[in-house]
Amino acid sequence: MGNYNIKAFLSPNSEWSMSCFHAKIHADGIAQFRIHDCNQGIKIWNDLNEIGQTKEMVEKLLTLSDAAKEFAEFIKQNYS
Repeated sequence: MGNYNIKAFLSPNSEWSMSCFHAKIHADGIAQFRIHDCNQGIKIWNDLNEIGQTKEMVEKLLTLSDAAKEFAEFIKQNYS
């Protein structure tokens, strides 16, 4: 299994925002996905050495992704 370590600003050209994410899989198989906005953040965590937790991590990330896309579409349609 390979390591994974990606970080990026969510709005890199913003004058106001320091929002970012950090997706990492450690050498020991621990996966973490962090999202930060200003001084608040969340961390999604699972141990990829256990098949049940691997499936759970994928489910969490896909659910979060789907919800974010749906919310973005609602904002575009109603506030743009």
